[in-house]
Amino acid sequence: MTVEPPKKPSARRVFLSHTSELRELPQPRSFIEAAESAVTRAGDAVADMAYFTARDITPEQVDQEKLAEADVYVLIAGFRYGSLVRGRTDVSYTEQEFQTATTLGLPRLVFLLGDDTEGPRALFGDLHHADRQEAFRRRLRNSGITLQTVSTPEQLETALLQALVELPRPRQQSMPAGRIWGIPGRTVQFTGREELLSMLHETLRSGQPSVVQAVHGMGGVGKTTAALEYAHRYGDDYDVAWWIPSEDPDLIAGRLAELARALDLVADGDPATMAVARLHGTLRERDRWLLVFDNAEDAIRLQPFLPGGEGHVIITSRNPHWTGVAAALPVREFTRAESVEVLKTHRPELPGTDADRIAEELGDLPLAVDQAGRLLSVTGWTTDTYLSLLAERAEELLARHQQAGYRTSVAAAWALSFDRLVQDHPAALPVLTFIAWLAPEPVPLTLLTELPEDLVPAVRDPLGMADITTVLRARGMADVTANTAQLHRVPAALLRARTRHDTPVDGESWPVTVVRVLRAGLPGNPWNNPPAWPLWQSLLPHLLVATGSSRDVQPAISDVAYLLDRAASYLQTRGEPRAALPLFERSYKLCVEVNGVDHPRTFLSANNLALGLSQLGEHQRAHDLDQDTLARCRRVLGEDHPDTLSTANNLAGNLMALGEYQQAYDLDQDTFTRRKCVFGEDDPDTLTSASNLVSTLYVLGECERARDLGQDTLDRIRRVLGADHPETLATAVNLASNLWVLGEWQRARDLNQDTLDRSRRILGEDHPNSLMAASHLASGLRRLGEYRQAYELDKDILARRKRVLGEDHPDTLQSVEHLVADLKALQDQDPG
Repeated sequence: MTVEPPKKPSARRVFLSHTSELRELPQPRSFIEAAESAVTRAGDAVADMAYFTARDITPEQVDQEKLAEADVYVLIAGFRYGSLVRGRTDVSYTEQEFQTATTLGLPRLVFLLGDDTEGPRALFGDLHHADRQEAFRRRLRNSGITLQTVSTPEQLETALLQALVELPRPRQQSMPAGRIWGIPGRTVQFTGREELLSMLHETLRSGQPSVVQAVHGMGGVGKTTAALEYAHRYGDDYDVAWWIPSEDPDLIAGRLAELARALDLVADGDPATMAVARLHGTLRERDRWLLVFDNAEDAIRLQPFLPGGEGHVIITSRNPHWTGVAAALPVREFTRAESVEVLKTHRPELPGTDADRIAEELGDLPLAVDQAGRLLSVTGWTTDTYLSLLAERAEELLARHQQAGYRTSVAAAWALSFDRLVQDHPAALPVLTFIAWLAPEPVPLTLLTELPEDLVPAVRDPLGMADITTVLRARGMADVTANTAQLHRVPAALLRARTRHDTPVDGESWPVTVVRVLRAGLPGNPWNNPPAWPLWQSLLPHLLVATGSSRDVQPAISDVAYLLDRAASYLQTRGEPRAALPLFERSYKLCVEVNGVDHPRTFLSANNLALGLSQLGEHQRAHDLDQDTLARCRRVLGEDHPDTLSTANNLAGNLMALGEYQQAYDLDQDTFTRRKCVFGEDDPDTLTSASNLVSTLYVLGECERARDLGQDTLDRIRRVLGADHPETLATAVNLASNLWVLGEWQRARDLNQDTLDRSRRILGEDHPNSLMAASHLASGLRRLGEYRQAYELDKDILARRKRVLGEDHPDTLQSVEHLVADLKALQDQDPG
């Protein structure tokens, strides 16, 4: 014999009566938050005037109606009397609710805040009706009701939970025989989502309502499809299943009234309010029913339509805010495997790599992936054809409605969302459009504050911007966090297509506007500035997209050149020279086209390009460019101009790399002398020149001079820039090299190891400067005869340099030589 497990008790509707300040106070957790938690933990549903939707009836009528639907009345009585009933001068809404609950014979649970309650003045003071509240509290004490006194939200939660648990529940009944089925047909192929459906099933069986919602809130992610699949898959569990389109809250009552008529609860002519009330009463006494509220957006307006009880409720929504109403269950994009499966189901011969490319460009958005698969199947397009159309004609392509069972195309669904945003929140669409013209990555909210005020008047107002980001998140149009906002690549493509001919600011296009906003919003100079790197990293993908060669940004081409140079400088200083070089090259080319070869902006770009070439071992190209730039700088700016001296500094480095040590020394000495004279001994640029001079003296064999200058420079630069600054670390490596040669091995080893540790922590293990510090330490270990340690370190350096710099880079080739020397030394040490 099979023993059925006991059913969970029916959820009751608990009416919370209180004055308004108790919902906010005390902080951080108010008394009403504690009470709602107790109701939820008891397996019941909260009814509170704060959640009742606006209607064309008086507040006291709402009071009476909602109390009539309630199962339990709870009063939390503080020290304020509250608002008087409209048209009366003798009774507040709170006291009237107590009287109504008494008349209806509801179970009454009363909690008084005690005199020892702690909190702000607003919790206690009632300047107008303090005497009335005290009289009401006395009447409560003398009413014969068992009441409890609490002084903290925690005490209230515990006491209310215990009272609800001990309060008897009404007996439940089963739905009468005969099924009522109002769920749309399941015609869309359903792929994946097994974990989602399992979680939804478990949540519903827990006795609490559950909301199916897209975390990113976007249309086309599969919320409705998941709800449909659930209803059909578990349809045998229900005697009544009903689908309620809920995008327009004013139409919900009518759809519920249809269910009430299908259950013979009301006649055709009965008003919807009566039908909903009778339906709620019936459902709350029965089980084996499912209601699906599809595409609901407003939790407060939907809550009055949730019946409570033993049945199940699913809510699909773009809005992620359902706390206190339902348990949130996210519907995310397809996994890549699910996207590939859908595409190959429609086009079995599609190679996996091609399916992956399509899924990547569609961001694994289920509706778009399904549409793509159907189009590929029907048209016979190649992958390249589809992706080309997606890049050039996204709006047309995504407007194709090939999906059986979907109500609309991807493009139409999002076009409707954009139109409604314009109508309801016109300031939000320009912000969303700006994000759409950036990369499909998180956008720092700080960048949005740089939007022109003519375009978004609220841009400088924190409250106004908060309103915009809140509505974008609530409508599921962007994934908004405390610091960033991100738009999915599919709606972004549609929004770009929609606005490609717009001129939002001063007659300039969106691509030009984006470039100008990025220029205005750049953080501080990234060069050797690790604290600024996280913000630069977050902006980098947007800089690369905004300056892409496919964009028509001619009016802002000078800004484009600057953004390219800054992005390349970040990559260079961050230790990614190979990624930086193409950006430096393009920036320099644009500078020459816009400004000519003798413009100061071109000098800076040429200087940075030469540095990028040098970092990648192209020392001759770097030398020739630096030599030409230095001559122009001296002629246009003068020999002591900072930019002239920077170019001279770089040229000396190239001379060193090419083996022209004496020329390098002469130029380094001249630059050091000029910088010391112009800027002073402790200026960072002067200290950089001193450090470079230390390296030149080292290769010329003047190690004692190099040591003395290196020690003085290190002491100064630590004082000026700090021990962890990249320039300080480079100076320390130069000094350690001289100490090794001069036989000060322990001092050299300690300084080298400390510098390597700091460099790895500040710059990362793969940074070229960290690898240089490691290489110097390995050389020192060979001097000490510690060949095994040197070998292990050199092996790691070689692997990293191959990855970061390339196999043919001079530093990589030098690492090969070091590793060979290590192996030979190990063999000589142990011939066997």
